[in-house]
Amino acid sequence: MALTIEEVKKNAAYKQLPIATLDERWYRLFPENEKTPEIKVLEKNLNELIKRQGQITNDLKAVRKIKQDLMNEILANSDEESSAKREKIMKRNQKLVLEATEKIEQLEQEELEIPTKIRDANIALIIEGIGVCHKRIHRNYDDIQLLGKWINETRIELKKKVLIKQDKEIKNTEIYSYMHDLLGPEMMEVFDKPKKNEDKKSE
Repeated sequence: MALTIEEVKKNAAYKQLPIATLDERWYRLFPENEKTPEIKVLEKNLNELIKRQGQITNDLKAVRKIKQDLMNEILANSDEESSAKREKIMKRNQKLVLEATEKIEQLEQEELEIPTKIRDANIALIIEGIGVCHKRIHRNYDDIQLLGKWINETRIELKKKVLIKQDKEIKNTEIYSYMHDLLGPEMMEVFDKPKKNEDKKSE
């Protein structure tokens, strides 16, 4: 049974886990053609959160800059004599400053929360990935056992065949030797000549 995110979090080492999709070792474990649909979905979710984290940083810089510019404009216009147009601009700028402040607070809150979301998404992906890796290992182990059995059986069969071959070679040597002793070298030459010619034709 696969571990849950909470079970993984019980071990303090989980905070040192690398972000899977930013680590090249992850892609060695999971080339594109070996990713399950679940892994693809979890990867996408993690990558979107990482992208969002970068976007929050950029948005905060931009909104803080806008707020600062508005504050500077309000301060610059505060010394001028009152006019309807200036009052309108001041009210508009004050409203925009409030909106910018709210947006900054919202982004800062999201900035605080997103590392936890990234870690959780990363753990979910790693849990799924480890499950897939374990299945691969078990499948490979089963194949290794079958191949080992086949190799052992083949080795035994090979030894038998080698012994049969050696036995036949010894028998051939013995037969030829007895024929040679029985008939003598000159007569053997007579019998061997047609056989040698047949062997040449079959080559």
